[in-house]
Amino acid sequence: MSSSESPTSTPAQSMAPATIWEPDKQAISRRKRLRLIRIAIITLAVVAYATGFWYFSSHFLPGTTVDGVDAGMMDTEQLSDAIERRASEYELQVTGPNDFATTITSADITMASEATKVAEEALGRTTPALWLPTLLAPQHMLIDANVTYDQERLAQLVGEAVDAYNAEAEPPTNATAGYDEESQAFVISPDALGTELDAEPIVQAATAACTELLGSTAVGDEALRQPEVKKDSEQLVASVDQANGILDRGVNVAVDEDVIATADRGTIASWMTILDDQTLDISHVQDWVESTEAIVDAGNATDEEHVWELDSWATAVDIHRVMEHDLGDNAQVVRYAVVTKPVATPGAKERGRHVDVNLSTQFCRFYDSDGTVIWDSYCVTGGWDYEKGIMHETPTGTFHLENKQTGVTLIGADLDNDQKPDYESYVNYWMPFYMNDVGFHDATWRSEFGGEIRSWWGSHGCINLPYDKAVELWDLIVIGDEVVVHY
Repeated sequence: MSSSESPTSTPAQSMAPATIWEPDKQAISRRKRLRLIRIAIITLAVVAYATGFWYFSSHFLPGTTVDGVDAGMMDTEQLSDAIERRASEYELQVTGPNDFATTITSADITMASEATKVAEEALGRTTPALWLPTLLAPQHMLIDANVTYDQERLAQLVGEAVDAYNAEAEPPTNATAGYDEESQAFVISPDALGTELDAEPIVQAATAACTELLGSTAVGDEALRQPEVKKDSEQLVASVDQANGILDRGVNVAVDEDVIATADRGTIASWMTILDDQTLDISHVQDWVESTEAIVDAGNATDEEHVWELDSWATAVDIHRVMEHDLGDNAQVVRYAVVTKPVATPGAKERGRHVDVNLSTQFCRFYDSDGTVIWDSYCVTGGWDYEKGIMHETPTGTFHLENKQTGVTLIGADLDNDQKPDYESYVNYWMPFYMNDVGFHDATWRSEFGGEIRSWWGSHGCINLPYDKAVELWDLIVIGDEVVVHY
């Protein structure tokens, strides 16, 4: 091909004619349907919610309970009927330890329900606007004043049932304390539960169950009657400690500083008792005082100035003092003077063995060689005989015992010149010291000695003595003993 040839020409392509765009009618129809469905669903939801709001404004949601009663889908009237029915048919089973059981019915305690009030108050606690979410969390309501009943009657019925049960039950054992011979100490015997019941916790449990309309309630060992005194009672422990402290300290009884009696552990324990109120009683001491010879002799003693008599009660009180308080001292014998003797003759103690007859005091003392008074007595010496108008003097001076005789009749002189002896007196003990005519003897015709008797009813010169004192002197005096008579 030569260069002068023109290129091959291409025929012009044909163009489609231009057109206007039109919407897809099918798609539009589909979108309309979807919008209508949404509107319908929303409308239905609103209607359903509104319907639920309306319905549950007067009814309870499913699953709702009121004081344990299933109130679901009920209105207040239906709920009220259900509550009243439950109250009228109510029955409570009460059980306790050791097979205790009793039944309480609504009729027994006059149970009544304020059902309408409860139902209305329960409905008032609902929130109808939130009925839908509330379906997922049902309400369980407790309304006060659900039921009323006679609480006193309930307590009475439970108490009667407990009393009937206790009639065959074993009471609890209180802790006690006493002296144990083996350990020689006071010990505590522990308390123990029995099977007797205490009505109070059972009444409390029954009351709570009735208030909540529970069908049954059970009480445990807390309903067992407790001992009144436990082994760890503060008072009981203190009393045992006090008693054992007394046992450990012991008790000595003395006259001044001289111990005359000591109570051993067993004796002290016998004085003491721990009473029902857990206090320590030590009132048995007086019996021991009165049965202890050394104390009785020390209390009923005679010395140069007094005749003493034991005050056993006061001595026991002093022993109590030593027992109760850890003072470390001795209890003292307490005595009181039943006779205060006349003052002793000055220098008589130093004179040696002799009988001192004091005409001024109408009192005799027998001194041993060491100055100890081994005998004394009131006496009646010579004085006026108003019947005969004669004065009979007792001779004064220093004499010695001349004789000792028993069963002697003393015959007096005829000083009134009536041709008869002035007296004839039988004596059991005759101890002359002056011319075998004046001496000591018993005078059983007299009831009183000492004082001023000699001034109006004196002896005929002899030393008149009480019978028992004459016996004592007879046993002590020997022929040759010195007798000093003076004013």
